[in-house]
Amino acid sequence: MEIVNAHDRQLETLRIYGGLVAVRKDWGGGLVLCCGDGCAASGTSAAVNIAGGATLVLDADAGAVKAAMRRGEVDFVVNTLDEALRALKNQVRMRRPLSVGLTSEVSGALREMVERGVQPDLLLIGTQQNGDAILRDESIGALQAGGMEVRSSGQTSKESYDEVYLSAANAAELRAMDDRVLAILPAGDVVRRRWMQRVVNYVCEARSGGRWVWLTKEERKRLGQSGYQA
Repeated sequence: MEIVNAHDRQLETLRIYGGLVAVRKDWGGGLVLCCGDGCAASGTSAAVNIAGGATLVLDADAGAVKAAMRRGEVDFVVNTLDEALRALKNQVRMRRPLSVGLTSEVSGALREMVERGVQPDLLLIGTQQNGDAILRDESIGALQAGGMEVRSSGQTSKESYDEVYLSAANAAELRAMDDRVLAILPAGDVVRRRWMQRVVNYVCEARSGGRWVWLTKEERKRLGQSGYQA
């Protein structure tokens, strides 16, 4: 069985998604501010999109922002904060996922957001964003007051799941495996079903090779695959 890198983008996105849904199962109507040099490469925007929320990616690294857009993690890139906020306001109101990238010097843009009274539901700062350790900046006052800190609980509900990688030889086999996983997940398990249904839309590494997913031991038995556990 192929052993995959436990730090690949799909797994990191799953873990960030886990941190998000540990706080709030449905991020529809929520705004996440992801900021810091290189933060566009963290996978946060993809995780927020999968969770149903909107993201403003504020990054001085133009290359990282453009790369995130090419991967499909950022929907489009704008030149000004005004453009970003106009686009996000409408999508937040309609509870639709959207990720907007803005290449800008971070501290100045944050000061402008504070002056304008913009209050994101979640503030994530820095490049090392994951479900276990979200960096915070105590210097940004009003923005911090509107944010929440995410800590991964290692679970999406009261029941704990294993992080399991299920390999596939090709895209057709991967689609068939996704269908098999969805067939055994409870109909009311919105969090895991949403991940399975949306991850291919936002994480290009999830379109071939295999799928990272949360499964119970019983579910793994039903699938007839042990998979690779992180």
